Amino acid sequence: MSFRPSAVPLITVDPYFSIWSFADRLYDDHTRHWTGRRNGMLGLLKIDGVTYRFMGKLEVFSERYYPEPQVIPQIQVEVKPLTTVYTFANEQVELTLKFLTPLLPDRLHILSRPASYITYDIAFKDGQEHKVEVYFDIAGECCVNTIDQQVVFCRGADSVYCGNVEQKPLNASGDDIRIDWGYLHVAHPGAFVTDYDGRYHFLTNQDVAHVDADGETALPASEYRCIALISDKLSDTICLAYDDIKSIAYFGEQVDAYYKKEYGTFDNMLKQAVADFEQVRALSWDFEEKLSGETGKVNRYYADIAALAYRQTIAAHKLVMHEGEALFLSKECFSNGCIATLDVTYPSIPLFFKYNPELVKGMLRPILKYARSDAWTFDFAPHDCGQYPLCNGQVYGENKLEDQMPVEECGNMLLAVSALSHYEGSRDFVLQEKSLLDKWANYLMEYGYDPGNQLCTDDFAGHLAHNCNLSMKAIVALGAYGKLVQEEKYIYAAKAMAERWCADARKEEGSLLAFDQPDSWSIKYNIVWDKLLGVGLFDREVYESEVRLYNLKMNRYGLPLDSRSDYTKLDWLAWTTVFTDNGEYSEKLYKSIWDFISETVERVPITDWYYSSTPNQVRHSRYFGFQNRTVLGGLYINLL
Repeated sequence: MSFRPSAVPLITVDPYFSIWSFADRLYDDHTRHWTGRRNGMLGLLKIDGVTYRFMGKLEVFSERYYPEPQVIPQIQVEVKPLTTVYTFANEQVELTLKFLTPLLPDRLHILSRPASYITYDIAFKDGQEHKVEVYFDIAGECCVNTIDQQVVFCRGADSVYCGNVEQKPLNASGDDIRIDWGYLHVAHPGAFVTDYDGRYHFLTNQDVAHVDADGETALPASEYRCIALISDKLSDTICLAYDDIKSIAYFGEQVDAYYKKEYGTFDNMLKQAVADFEQVRALSWDFEEKLSGETGKVNRYYADIAALAYRQTIAAHKLVMHEGEALFLSKECFSNGCIATLDVTYPSIPLFFKYNPELVKGMLRPILKYARSDAWTFDFAPHDCGQYPLCNGQVYGENKLEDQMPVEECGNMLLAVSALSHYEGSRDFVLQEKSLLDKWANYLMEYGYDPGNQLCTDDFAGHLAHNCNLSMKAIVALGAYGKLVQEEKYIYAAKAMAERWCADARKEEGSLLAFDQPDSWSIKYNIVWDKLLGVGLFDREVYESEVRLYNLKMNRYGLPLDSRSDYTKLDWLAWTTVFTDNGEYSEKLYKSIWDFISETVERVPITDWYYSSTPNQVRHSRYFGFQNRTVLGGLYINLL
């Protein structure tokens, strides 16, 4: 059996400029935004007057009917960390189609460019010359939230672009919403504007009408006008880009994407993105080779999952610049839309420790800035800084004490900064924030061992008192932070708490979910930093005992999160594979995740919350389940 992605990344730049295939074959469905809304792209190949479809669908209106043209069969799809490669072939021709978004973590000026590439190569099997035309279009619906909004099309110096006729940057926040400001650009010398019927003119060998591109006529996106091109080359490249004008509202200021630090303007960036494509492609290929080489050493299942998760993890963030500092702002996709969420940062950080710790600083800066402000009145760390793309202050729980995560977020911050210093090899960032971090460490000393009835990061499970995994987070966080700042009071407290924890929480195999629930158990994912950071609070037998229990509790698609439910969390599953050097357990666990992604009936960007016995995403409301979330960066813990 080969790996079947639950959804295939195509254009993956940020939470707004994000287009996927939710189907096994690229022509089985319209291409879609990660939320599932149609963001249509169409690809047709005409050979000697005969047209084949290889991407998307022609028909977009249910009240009209046109027959879909024949397809050129898809024979393979391969998802690499930065590239998706489709191969189509029949007895006459082979078409290779590649989608590249160069999210290079050590080149932030490239990673932050809102540009993505589509390339194709055509090879004939008969060695004869043929007349070839490749038709591509992308619909105006990709620049609005709903299809009743009015779209205008224009021609620029280096591209054709479209956008909402009513430009209001950063006008709204939310979870299930798409951008409705800024401009979608297609940079290709043959780009033009056409409409719905233009597709059928191409199909029936008529001239494809070029419609209004002077910016004067606005029509609702439901009219389905497109930016199109027709190329007669056997190989060609299309650059798609999105100018969001202003990217994030940051505590009352509208801030620019990071790339403007390097290029000044969107137009300059776009010119450079087109000009240096070959160089960027080579850099991307080198990065993919090195990354895939490392993941392949873990096991083959892990390599497939990590490649699929890479673009999702990074592209659910936005990299911006504020007062000379990089900010790397996450969106909690389909879990409430929060921005800069600390307990989403925490599981995602392994990927960024591996490839660029500066991005972790960019995640932590907003939380620290907010916590220093008069707007934050609690003695513990905040959960978030707003709702994407408005980073203006916490929205989670409406700042009510009972809906906060006091021990969780203090532990997350102390562990994140401790790991940051470890992997960066510097204490500078931590020492700048020491007074605030000390405050949170003191909070854990007082309240961390036996947490009250409060939420943890797994808030979907509800409030829980005496949470043993949350207690372990407090213990390891205190120990790691004490070791980092070389303060004995934190180290001593952590050691005493760890000794007490082993007496109170451990069972014959594994450990309790809560101190007062003798027949319970849970995954102790928070212990992982005790090992990785060399804190040494828990001896090896604690880890081994946990893994022995997990082996007994394993289901078809993974290990349940705890004894309360069948559901699990993909990021925490990954963390258990580094508890021991047991390669057999690691392969068994990653095979279960691999099977889930390949067999799930919900065709969406990878969900991190699903059932361990059935191939189903957990739905936390009538419509939504976690998907396209940044927490999959946690998979990269095996490379630490």
